[in-house]
Amino acid sequence: MSSSRILNMAFENGVGCRRQWPRQLMILSARLCTVTKDYPVRIRDLSAGGARIEGAELPMVGTDVMLKRGEADVFGEIAWISGNQAGVEFEEELDDAALDAFTSAPELPAANAGDTRRPGFGRKSGQHPRWSNGTGWVDG
Repeated sequence: MSSSRILNMAFENGVGCRRQWPRQLMILSARLCTVTKDYPVRIRDLSAGGARIEGAELPMVGTDVMLKRGEADVFGEIAWISGNQAGVEFEEELDDAALDAFTSAPELPAANAGDTRRPGFGRKSGQHPRWSNGTGWVDG
């Protein structure tokens, strides 16, 4: 079999045939929920049939999961893992409205994120000696 024929079988109009649905590249915070644990993850790309996610800790291949972002959620299964990334294959194909719900849902705060304000913001006036009554700015 010629190499051009193999390439034609592997590619159709310049797009790989492995992908059944177009992907939307993104970086969105989400949660991956299993029966026993929730994992903070980032959605790296999303399609009607699945998502590529990234996380410091991920469940094993074959684990039933729910990918959740805001009010949007979808059930699926971990299809593959490579390093800190994994593929989630959805149980049912997402329609356009469900895809939009994922991309427009508000980001979830990271687990144990704590206070993310810049130092000095949100401090009450009495907490810093110079700001309590204006003394200390100019000696005199």
